[in-house]
Amino acid sequence: MTPQHAAKILRNLFPENTDSTGSITLWNGEQLIFGKGRPKFDILIKDAAVFENILSEPSLGFGEGYVDGAIKITSHLGDALEWLYRHGAGDKLTPMQKARICWLQLKKKATLSQSRADVRFHYDKGNDFYKIWLDKGMNYSCAFFTREDEGLEEAQVNKIHRSLKKLRLRPGHRILDIGCGWGSPLIEAVRSFGAGKAVGLTLSKNQYELGNQRIREAGLADKAEIRLQDYREIPAKEFGSFDRILSIGMFEHVGQENMETFFKTAARLLKNQGIFLLHTIGRTRKLAMDPWILKYIFPGTYLPSLGELAKKAQKKGFDLVDVENLRQHYDRTLGHWAARFEENIDRVAKYMDAREQRMWLFYLYGCQMGFRYNPMHVFQMLYSKGRRHDWPLVREELYTG
Repeated sequence: MTPQHAAKILRNLFPENTDSTGSITLWNGEQLIFGKGRPKFDILIKDAAVFENILSEPSLGFGEGYVDGAIKITSHLGDALEWLYRHGAGDKLTPMQKARICWLQLKKKATLSQSRADVRFHYDKGNDFYKIWLDKGMNYSCAFFTREDEGLEEAQVNKIHRSLKKLRLRPGHRILDIGCGWGSPLIEAVRSFGAGKAVGLTLSKNQYELGNQRIREAGLADKAEIRLQDYREIPAKEFGSFDRILSIGMFEHVGQENMETFFKTAARLLKNQGIFLLHTIGRTRKLAMDPWILKYIFPGTYLPSLGELAKKAQKKGFDLVDVENLRQHYDRTLGHWAARFEENIDRVAKYMDAREQRMWLFYLYGCQMGFRYNPMHVFQMLYSKGRRHDWPLVREELYTG
């Protein structure tokens, strides 16, 4: 690949007159400027092999190049990624490449042992690492913002309360949280809503230990607990024992081949007429997973389509009540995480070297731009086990419990 050929390809990919100005510098020093005025950023591609990797698999090639130092971004990473996502640079996979990614996803079955391995890969980096850039409640999922100037701490509490209100959680109810993280929804379910028993499941030992510690420190150990357990391992004696089920940010790890098993298990655990809230990243139609995310951040991840979520749940006896899209809220959440991560990079350096720091920043800013410009969504799906006839007629009343 010659620099001249690369320049021609890039000029065909990106418009000359854009609403924001950026530049790409090739390995021979030639600088291509897109837009008018002084470039807001520059992307330096250091050799032809990196450029060829990007053409072959855009997300994987660019991500690996940036993490390995073969691509250098002058100014801010977020600005460069926003420009690339806005112009669809990450959506250039050929049909053959998409088929290959789908095949790799199907080949890697989400067995119990594989699920545990995937969780350890990402979530067991240490509680202190996540404390650096998450909110005080350590919620690693999309927050809910009610004002432009609202901070992450308040927005995460909003998300939990909004979810529990949708569930119509009442004093004395027994609630199960599948994929409970460090336990904040369990604590709020008991402390703020009067749940009689709150049970959380996680496959992360670090989350299990710190989450239960937080429950004890809140004085709620008699009413809340976190188990180091997969949803498929709950004993039959607990079937039909939960009034409410909550699952926030866990379903992405279930795997395409296990979706029906998940809904079947949830239906078994829930009482008749019980309510289930599922909060998950998803799409409006089936699309290939990002190969860089699969390889470096979330192995084994599958993002379901809206149709799959409705159809597979209905097949197991769930009645779909409501769907809310929190896409804009995840854009904001990821922006807060990335900024906190970057502001505390000296503390982050205790847990990872410079290369892995670049990897995580690329992940956080890249996902933010993915939700801003790509067909990515966060769905809150509200179901009941069997049809209920006592739902409010007005949606606002549904969201206020």
